[in-house]
Order: sequence, then C-alpha cells, then structure tokens
Amino acid sequence: MMNTFKKYTIAIFATVALLFTACEDADDGGNIIPGVNSILNQTENNADLSMLNAALIRTGLNTTFNSSVTYTLFAPNNNAFTNYLTANGIASIDDIPVADLRDILQYHTLTTEVTTDVMTTDYIKTLGKDDEIEFLDLFIETGTSILLNGNVTIIDADNDADNGVVHIVDTVIELPTVFSLIAANPEFSELTAALQTNGLQTDLSNTDGTLMDPYTIVAPNDAAFQALVDLNTTDEFDSIADITGQTDIDEDLLYHVVGNDRLRSGDLSTGLRVNTLRPSTSFTVDISAGTVITDGTMNTANVTTTDITAINGVVHIIDLFIRSN
Repeated sequence: MMNTFKKYTIAIFATVALLFTACEDADDGGNIIPGVNSILNQTENNADLSMLNAALIRTGLNTTFNSSVTYTLFAPNNNAFTNYLTANGIASIDDIPVADLRDILQYHTLTTEVTTDVMTTDYIKTLGKDDEIEFLDLFIETGTSILLNGNVTIIDADNDADNGVVHIVDTVIELPTVFSLIAANPEFSELTAALQTNGLQTDLSNTDGTLMDPYTIVAPNDAAFQALVDLNTTDEFDSIADITGQTDIDEDLLYHVVGNDRLRSGDLSTGLRVNTLRPSTSFTVDISAGTVITDGTMNTANVTTTDITAINGVVHIIDLFIRSN
C-alpha cells in the first residue's frame, strides 16, 4: 500500500512540474499563458485603444494580433484616431475603405518584437507594403523621446504581450512618401530644406502617378553635401550654403531623381546608365565593389544604404552630392 501511495504521489508531482514547465516555455519564460495577454487583448482591455480595436476587427487583423506570431504594434490611441479622422474629413473608422485601413494598420506593425531599449535611430521595415509588395520603411529617431517618421511620439512604451509588444503613440502614422522618409531623418536637413525651397516636396509627395512618380532618389545626406565642399578646395564651393544657394540648384536636385521607376538595388548592374529628371543627363553605376555612382563630372559617390521604401518610390543614400556638369 505504501509503495502504491508513493508512486501515485510522485506521478502527481511529475505531472504538475511538466505542466508548469510547458507554460513557461510557451511564452518564452514569461510565466503567462498565451491568449491571456495578446496584443489584441491589450486593445480590448484599454479603453483608450477602443477605436484601434474596432479598426483591427473591421480589417480582420484582430486574428493576426491574437495569434502566436510575434509582432510590435505602434498603437494609436483614441485621440490619435480622432485627429486623423478630422484632418482627413472622415466621419468615423467605418468610413475608411477597409483596404486603406488595413494598409495603415499594417504600416504600424513590425514583424519582430522591438522594445525601446534596442531601438536605434534608423529606418526599419514594417508589415506595410507598396504596390510592388515590398515592405515599407519607418524612420525611428531615439532620444529623450522616441519619434516615428519625425512627428509621431511614443507616449506609453513597452507594454509586454504574449505575442510581442505594444507601444502607444499619439498620432496615426501616415503611409510614407519618398519626401516624408527623407524629411523625417535629421541627417537629411540640407536636402530637405533644398527640396522645400525649390518646391520639389510637392512632386516627391505625389502618389497617384500623375507627376512622374514612382521615383528613385539617390539622396545625399548632410555629410554628402560637406564632402562635395571638401572635395576640391579650389572650386566655387566653400560651404554647404554655396551648394544650396546655386541659381540652378533645382536642376542639381533633379539630377538625383529618376522618374517613373523604382530602381531597387537588385535592378542595378555595372555599366548601367541611369537617366535622371534633369533633362538630357544621366549617371552610371558600378556594383563590382559595393555600389558606386559616377556623375557627369566624373566624381564618384558610394551608395551607403539601399532600398528605403515608400509608397511612391525608393530612396538610396549616397555619400557625395553628385552633379551633371
């Protein structure tokens, strides 16, 4: 009898231990049973996320955020949605076309768990996609506060979920254009100002194909402007202001833009001649050792970052302001 009791007791404790271990393993050591605290549950249980919850249900993404797949969700609160609806003349969430609403929500989503302690200032791919089914980029700027695309602030960070993390934001993140992804990055302050001064931000924000979009932009950052100044101490450029103050700076800016095409890194080849929006001009590409552009003055620029994707084109970062002549 005693041996039977001991065997029964041992079996009970073994079963309990196995179940306890299984629960720990299922949520990566968080001791939370999956399904109790999913990303969807957080939108259900937080009254300030009720409009987001309604949007998830309307688009069918409620199932996505209640699954075991890991995500990061930048979650607009009710005030963010209210401001978005007002700014766009929309009466309610139900008046946004489902496909458009889904596109917006997917752009608020990362396909891995990214907490604020590992965020860096950089572009990152989202679940949102362009017309060619390439993942859209989001620009994260870290600091005292964390900004998304230059104007969206994380106001309640690192809300842990069984299947990822939720960061509550104060603004609905608009789908990005090539201009907005440039303007969001402080390292493009000179290029942004030059584009705005010459009225080119309107064209580069266009998304309906009527103004030569989609675009490919080889975008010089602030260091690239300075690199042109430093390249030749005997030329006319003694400061960045000398570059941006040229009477034909708009033509130089157009030399950095390709119209009616998304040229991704995979489309480039050695010897490729690329026609630009500056009339009758082109630059050539060499990919034999990295990606290098040779401009009309025979100066070379290295492409340091490729395939930053917007809904109306792609951006590649270069380390020298290039010129056609």
